[in-house]
Amino acid sequence: MRVQSWQQYKGESFTYTIDWSVSASQLGTSVSSVVWSVDDGSATIANEAIGSNVASALITTGATGCALIKVTATLGDGQIDIHYFKIKVSDPSCVVSTNKY
Repeated sequence: MRVQSWQQYKGESFTYTIDWSVSASQLGTSVSSVVWSVDDGSATIANEAIGSNVASALITTGATGCALIKVTATLGDGQIDIHYFKIKVSDPSCVVSTNKY
């Protein structure tokens, strides 16, 4: 299991990618399927894709706070690998400007 932390603003969309190429090669297998899900918080997942042991999806945040995205990969030999994206979601209207005008 791996956990990565990211930050984005409410309503932003970013493509997140996970590359299993090295680990799958070391195990002598490949990724056969990937399931993306929102485990907690407000986010949507779209444009899911997988190819050559690399999975990607577009994640759009819906509310401030935290969003936890879970990505479950099933390898060809039946092993399961879980990856989490913890996204801290900020409200852009609450950001303090550092510009002095």
